[in-house]
Amino acid sequence: MLTSKNYKPPKKVVLDNGLRIISEEIPTSLSCSLSIWVDAGSIDEELNNNGISHFIEHIVFKGTDTKTALEIAEESENVGANLNAFTDREHTCYHTSVLSDYVSVPLELFLDMLFNPKLKNSDIELERQVILEEIKMYEDTPEDLVQELLYGAMWKEHPLGKPITGTLSSIKNLKKDAIIQYLDDLYTPDNMIISLAGKFNLDEIIKKAEKFISKTKKKRNKKAPPQLIITPDLLIENKETEQVHLSFATKGVSVFEEDRYTLAVIDIALGGGMSSRLFQEVREKRGLAYVISSYYHTNKLGGLFGVYAGTRPNDANLVCELIIKELESVRKHGLKPSELERAKMQLKTSLFLELEFTKVRAFRNALYDLYYNKFFTPDEINYSIESITNERIIKLTNDIFDPKYFTLTVVGPKEEIPKSFKLK
Repeated sequence: MLTSKNYKPPKKVVLDNGLRIISEEIPTSLSCSLSIWVDAGSIDEELNNNGISHFIEHIVFKGTDTKTALEIAEESENVGANLNAFTDREHTCYHTSVLSDYVSVPLELFLDMLFNPKLKNSDIELERQVILEEIKMYEDTPEDLVQELLYGAMWKEHPLGKPITGTLSSIKNLKKDAIIQYLDDLYTPDNMIISLAGKFNLDEIIKKAEKFISKTKKKRNKKAPPQLIITPDLLIENKETEQVHLSFATKGVSVFEEDRYTLAVIDIALGGGMSSRLFQEVREKRGLAYVISSYYHTNKLGGLFGVYAGTRPNDANLVCELIIKELESVRKHGLKPSELERAKMQLKTSLFLELEFTKVRAFRNALYDLYYNKFFTPDEINYSIESITNERIIKLTNDIFDPKYFTLTVVGPKEEIPKSFKLK
């Protein structure tokens, strides 16, 4: 197993304007994974501009002051790079992988896109239509819709409770001036990280970055988000589907809490695989669902622990009862020794096998710096997981598996759904 003895931590360079460059060199690699992280996501949005972070992630691909969208695509694909991006609740990431000799090409393209976007009115209107179709696509996908409804039900008017893509209303009303202001406030060097893993020339990377943004002196204007408050609820969305889609959730932990690993172990034991309790109880023993799984979400302010299932309308209540029964069992008794050890091994295997991929390394290093301003060694991660005890599991679940936090969202044919759900 990878240990701290053969683990070489990434390097971190901070340019004069605050841009951070994090690099993990892997000399045996033939490629390099490049990612540029902006410390901005839906958590930074005003409620009337919900979806602006994701909109910007789209619009920067439409061209710069010197290059069209087609030229950006052609230049990146000339060196085999597929430029991509995603927006989450706290960050926006632009990323690609490329053969080592060509990493400077997508780096220059990304920096040009992020600091010199064209923002043509016609492109904004075109992309507005694209995103409106994307929102409709999610609304037509019940397993996505039920999850999005859950965030809104638990976190109500908080930005974290709003869809990352925005709503049909917020995107239709999004103004160009708001986009420009958001870029000025948050797309600044001191709010960004360039993270690389693989084989590359670090001096060349630094020179390219300095060349493109050395004159950019803007400082970020990032407001503190409001407090995150859980408001438990039951929400049923009528949709003519064959199954009822359930998303049940309760309180979780923040990304800063040591018990994030404890919650990860609980997640695996409850719904993380074929041996998990929920898979066995709901699918294998009773045949009530094809898909049932647990999940957890952590962020700076808090988090949630949830369970998703798709089942027949008449069985929805029973599935909920079985979910709550298993949560109560863990709350009272914790996990069996064999369950605990198996879940720990699954978690370690997952975390360490991912390190075989340069993209995962580049992503993980950036997130470590964004959240913790340090890089965790394999030994530290291993110790954190091995130190999890049944006593810690019981203590944590007595806090988070409390009925006062229970929230349920349901998507399916309303006339066939049970009139009440026994959440408590």
